[in-house]
Amino acid sequence: MERKPSGFFAKVLRQPGSTMKVLVAVGGFVGLAGCSATVTATDPTSFADIVAAAIQGAEADEASEAQLALLREAQSEGSMSIEGERAAVRAAVKCINDAGVSAAYADHTMKSGLVVPRYVASVDNALGLDATDAILNACDAQEYFWVDKVYQAQPTSVAVNDAYLDQQAPIVRACLEREGYDTNADATTHELLRQALDVALDTGFSTDCLREAEIDGF
Repeated sequence: MERKPSGFFAKVLRQPGSTMKVLVAVGGFVGLAGCSATVTATDPTSFADIVAAAIQGAEADEASEAQLALLREAQSEGSMSIEGERAAVRAAVKCINDAGVSAAYADHTMKSGLVVPRYVASVDNALGLDATDAILNACDAQEYFWVDKVYQAQPTSVAVNDAYLDQQAPIVRACLEREGYDTNADATTHELLRQALDVALDTGFSTDCLREAEIDGF
């Protein structure tokens, strides 16, 4: 089970008969873990607002002091460093391992070139999927959920991804139209990619134009 960063206010839906997770946006982010893509949307909010909201959320979630310290450091520095993100993921891995579930740190380089730290966890057959997932979610919230939100939503990360997405958008449009889906000529890149994601979800990923365009994040 791959655990990719979930994005702001994401919720998790289970694919029937599978351990794959689909992360569906409730505000500003969509992602797919263990399948075809992780998708984030451009957020016009300033970094100061992003990190302030993250600190407030982390405090409400009773996150660890280590996660809060990383957030406050980013607030002071004006950015979330990849070292901070890596430290948060490694803390989550330790939390998961301490709870009896096997997890390991792994860097993931997106097609855009953005490096996104994450971890890979194994479903514990003795515990079962739901209990294993509860441990993962608890450790995420405690150690790295809010750090990751800041890292992925900060302007430097968004700019790297957006440049790549603009480059790949014509491939997505051509794929959708070839498969019989009308596209809006005036749609923004993110609107087009959202349409492609909706099509993928609706077709059980039999039509996956994001994969065809080698898009693993927006």
